[in-house]
This record gives sequence, structure tokens and C-alpha cells, in this order.
Amino acid sequence: MTMKFTTAVIFVALVVTPFASQVAGKSVELDPQSFEQAIQSKNTFVKWYAPWCGHCKALAPDWDALADKYSSSPSVLIASVDCTTEENKDLCQQYGVSGYPTLKYFKDGSSEGQDYGGGRGLDELDSFVDEELNKKCVVGSDEEMNDEKSNCSEKEKEYARKVRAQSNEERKAQVARLEKMKGGSMKPELKSWIFQRLHILNGLEAVGGASDEF
Repeated sequence: MTMKFTTAVIFVALVVTPFASQVAGKSVELDPQSFEQAIQSKNTFVKWYAPWCGHCKALAPDWDALADKYSSSPSVLIASVDCTTEENKDLCQQYGVSGYPTLKYFKDGSSEGQDYGGGRGLDELDSFVDEELNKKCVVGSDEEMNDEKSNCSEKEKEYARKVRAQSNEERKAQVARLEKMKGGSMKPELKSWIFQRLHILNGLEAVGGASDEF
């Protein structure tokens, strides 16, 4: 009885987790079904590859580092499709993949993938994702950040309210501390929160720092 119950729990957990194959530091492995779910749920950056491909192996560490950074992002998914598996062959043909690795991105739920033609180093990949795919919280006044179009979570809005009440020196000290922390080893959700806080702090500085409360 206990074994049956345990098996059932494991099965349900796998079914309800949208991308159960993702682990920290690894990109999500997609198949035709999860691919459709992915591009409908987030802006998705996809690496189409073959395990034997030398260029794919060279790209893998940077691609996994990119996946690690955005693993907790509400708007970005870094994914991979193995074109050598039988179940993925039609999907790879559908998107005209003829060489490896091929990089394509899918925005705003569109199934019309666009080719990525930029540099393939981590900094270049990260800059592209940050600028083109990452829907960031629009930092501004309390009223502006409460607008439904701001893309700001309740956690981000609460943090912004807190740091608006601080002095410029206190905010600069927080920026310096977070800059030192962001390169460390930590859980993906903690790293994402560091980048979110830096975005808010830098955004407040850009719009005049302090707030309507002063």
C-alpha cells in the first residue's frame, strides 16, 4: 500500500511540473509536446543540437550557465532540442534545422521561430536574452509600478517601496553588496532575486532615486 502511494505521488509530481527535466545549471530538454507548452508560456531561446557535435559540446557550458541564470525567470526559458532522437526529428525538420548547433528564439507565444545570429559567448548570449526576451519590471513611481503593464511582481513592488525610503548612500551600498554577491554560487531563484534587486536599484537611480515619499 505504501509503495503504491509513493509511486502515485512521484507520477503526479512529474505530470504537474511543466518542465520536469530542468535541473539547476542545465537547460530544459524539450520534445514536441513540451515544446508547444514552452513557447506558449514564455519567451523561449532554443538550442537545436546533436550529442556528437563538437561545436554543440563547446557551447554546452555557456548554454547551461545561461539556463542557470534564467531558471527562475517568469518570462524567459532557455531550452534544448536533441535532433537525433526519433521523437524530435519531425520537429527539427519543421524548423529547418540542418546544422548544429542552431539557435532560434520564440517571442510572445508565436510559433514562428527567429534565427539568432549573434555571438555565442556567454556575455553575448546573456546580453541578447536580457535585451530581447526578458520582460523586466518597469521601475518608476509606486503608481507606475502598480500598473498591470509594469510586469512587476508584488515582491518587486514591495522592495522598491522599501528602498525608495532610503538615502542615496544606503542604496549605493546595497548595489555594491549585490554586485559582489551576484557571481557567487547559489540557488537559481536567489541569483535571480539579486539581479531583480539590482535592476530596481539602478532603475530608481535612473529616474531620480528617491520617491514621492520625500
